[in-house]
Amino acid sequence: MGLIAVKEANCKNCYRCLRGCMVKSLKYKGNKMDVIEDQCILCGNCIVTCEQKAKILVNDEARIRRMVEDPDTRTVVSLAPSFIAAYGQDNRNRLVGALKKLGFSFVEETSIGASEVTRAYRDLIEEGRMRNILSSCCPTVNMLIAKYFPDLLGELAPVITPAETHARMIKKHYGEDTKVIFIGPCLSKIHEAGESDYLDGALSFGEINNWLEERAIRVEDSEVMDFDKHSGYSRIYPIENGILYDLKQKDAKNTYDYLAVSGLENVKALLEEMQAGKIEKAFVEVNACTGGCVNGPLMPGGRQSFHRGRIQVDKYARHPIGEDAPVKVGMACHHKEEMVEANIPGEATIRAILSQIGKPTPEQELNCGSCGYPTCRDKAIAVYQGKAELHMCMPYMFDMSQTLANVTLSVTPNYIVAVDEDMKIKECNLSAQALFNVTRNEALQKYIFDFIDHSDFIQVMDEKRNLYDKKVSFENLGITVNETIIYVDDQNIAIGILQDITAEEEAEQKQYDLKMETVEMAQKVIDKQMVVAQEIASLLGETTAETKVTLNKLKDLIADGNEK
Repeated sequence: MGLIAVKEANCKNCYRCLRGCMVKSLKYKGNKMDVIEDQCILCGNCIVTCEQKAKILVNDEARIRRMVEDPDTRTVVSLAPSFIAAYGQDNRNRLVGALKKLGFSFVEETSIGASEVTRAYRDLIEEGRMRNILSSCCPTVNMLIAKYFPDLLGELAPVITPAETHARMIKKHYGEDTKVIFIGPCLSKIHEAGESDYLDGALSFGEINNWLEERAIRVEDSEVMDFDKHSGYSRIYPIENGILYDLKQKDAKNTYDYLAVSGLENVKALLEEMQAGKIEKAFVEVNACTGGCVNGPLMPGGRQSFHRGRIQVDKYARHPIGEDAPVKVGMACHHKEEMVEANIPGEATIRAILSQIGKPTPEQELNCGSCGYPTCRDKAIAVYQGKAELHMCMPYMFDMSQTLANVTLSVTPNYIVAVDEDMKIKECNLSAQALFNVTRNEALQKYIFDFIDHSDFIQVMDEKRNLYDKKVSFENLGITVNETIIYVDDQNIAIGILQDITAEEEAEQKQYDLKMETVEMAQKVIDKQMVVAQEIASLLGETTAETKVTLNKLKDLIADGNEK
């Protein structure tokens, strides 16, 4: 597992971390950014620039705590000299007391090792055999060269870092079983500790602060204790030009031009110039962090006060108490190549990718950088490499959404109008413009009550509650609509969607009129039939009576005849 993890729920697709990553060692997939570990140089910019705190440090802090709290284990702090910027000059010796209260056996400054590194640089300068000499103190810069400028490894000083030097000195002095823990503001130092045979772990100032807080230890209230060993002027290392200042203190014979370069973009530009052969016989102090280690990615409170920190470190370094005699250790190293394969597609492939997002020609490449890549071509290459998704293009997605919105608003037969709290029209679609018989510009100078009854809009704005499917007739316009009005809280506007149902209403009225006409006709038939029935009944009644009389007479005649 790498040192940087991503909280998926916090990642908001803003591409800010990608914009801050000089080597683009991030992969966008599944709506979040992941770190590509073998391409990362651990500059920590993605942690610093992520406002959503989606990038977090992953460290084996629990293992280090167990080591320190074990009474049978001797642990020594190698404290980065940038601690002055983090805790202040007044707390210098109180911090030593606080660290020992946590359980550390001894506390020393990493600048003890830095002093020996300066001597090694001085020897290289005096030998004068290297074309250029790049300082090797910053692990991030070392990784940048090994992965992306491997042909310059021969110009990287073959000298271990101050932290590694100090760790070797500590183990030689206190015993090989001693555990050495580096404390500082640097992410790549944690990686260095994981790769080292001498450093047993590394913690950030922030992790130390959390530990102190858990133990209810305040640095300001801790016992004043001196460092177990003293360092000299090499405390100047954390600020830009610090190594160069220290070299001058060590009386190096200056056969090289001196140059200090800090900040990854500047370092990259330097390395490109060196690749092109434009720089000869220069000793270059290189630092990934702008202004030096006092601007490290894991400084407490971020990078808001690094200028003040530079002043504090400078004052602290210029008044050394005295330097203990160094413990001599081997300091030579061989920097290994770790080149990242570029895997660049051909021109036809790049053009085909760009064409899919509306950029078939170079003239249509905006190179706005909103996706996190400096140019549209770089983004297309990242898509080909599987590091980016095709539609990570904000101008394209904006144009697409605008097109879809405009088409939707234009073709819909519904009348759509948005008003503010004063009932002034803020927007309206083509259908509404046609209904009101105005242009858009004319409509935006009017109020909704200039055209229709606005009482429902007033109600929605006052109550901040939506109104759905209310049938309303606007007699002045000769229409009937189903009215839906939506309140938009963040913009404090009301959007009315008026569905014209005039034709349906007219059809329904016609159907009703037809039904009523049919009912009336049926009633007339019924009434006529009732008259006829009554007349028939009357006639039937008369004929029935006459028939009865006749039949009775006939019966009597027959009866009389039989008697005779």
